[in-house]
Amino acid sequence: MVRYMTRRLLYALLTLWLIATLTFVLMKQLPGDPLGEGAERIPQETRALLLRQYGLDKPLWQQYATYMGHVAHGDLGVSYQFPAQRVTDIIRQALPASLELGLWSLALAAAMGLTLGMYAAMRHNRAGDYAAMLVAVMGVAVPSMIAGPLLSYFVGVKLGWLPAGLWEGPQHRVLPALALSFGTVAVLARLMRATLLEVLQMDYIQTARAKGLSGPAVLIRHALRNALLPVLTIIGPIFVNVITGTLVVEQVFAVPGLGKHFVESVYANDYTMIAGLTIFYSALLIAVMWLTDVLYGWVDPRIRLQKGGA
Repeated sequence: MVRYMTRRLLYALLTLWLIATLTFVLMKQLPGDPLGEGAERIPQETRALLLRQYGLDKPLWQQYATYMGHVAHGDLGVSYQFPAQRVTDIIRQALPASLELGLWSLALAAAMGLTLGMYAAMRHNRAGDYAAMLVAVMGVAVPSMIAGPLLSYFVGVKLGWLPAGLWEGPQHRVLPALALSFGTVAVLARLMRATLLEVLQMDYIQTARAKGLSGPAVLIRHALRNALLPVLTIIGPIFVNVITGTLVVEQVFAVPGLGKHFVESVYANDYTMIAGLTIFYSALLIAVMWLTDVLYGWVDPRIRLQKGGA
């Protein structure tokens, strides 16, 4: 088991290194000036001083080596937009809003998606099944970048049922969480339906029905627990996906989270902020996937035996 965990950890670190390297290379290809708009009007002496301060006067390979050395020690550098703040401090300040939005969205998506999936499975090949799956397909077809502005305009501005933006009370959380949850609702509904249909065909379910248990009793007391297991295995990656999906939604609803900083850093050519947020999101996803791999290997020894990790 230790060898299996170590091998998976090495793969995770290698993946993170590749992402950090690719991000650094692509970051340098961005058009514009890293010193911001109007940089061409800065006196040459001041410009040279700023480039030296940020290490941008050095050869590219030396910039890369210095940057990767800092990243290895958990230092993501200083933001070009906010020279008095380090990227890690900005992440620490903005992460709570993104996490809260992600939790709201995941809770909403789980409630709607699992309910739709159970309803579709219990109405298999009937009108209710088709209607539930139609809703799930619509969730995939309408991305959050489209759902967000539509909800903000129609529900927030036109109808006035909920706030169209800002991040103040609980009522301000509903529309951005709903916009962000559409795709997750579809994934959970379809997975829950497929898994529950498979479980309902098993022998112990047929035995429970033969004993006279009603449909809801069979579902809740026997089928639901086993049907939820595959769903639980993807909750971690889905949660990270939801957090990374807040980038556009946060802009639409003026949420003071990481998405706002990410979008603004692209416009401002803030190299360290772009790279820092990309590495942070990637590390979060890779950590969740590594933990999932380890849990798989612990629950089912056949996985690590097949990979030669025993």
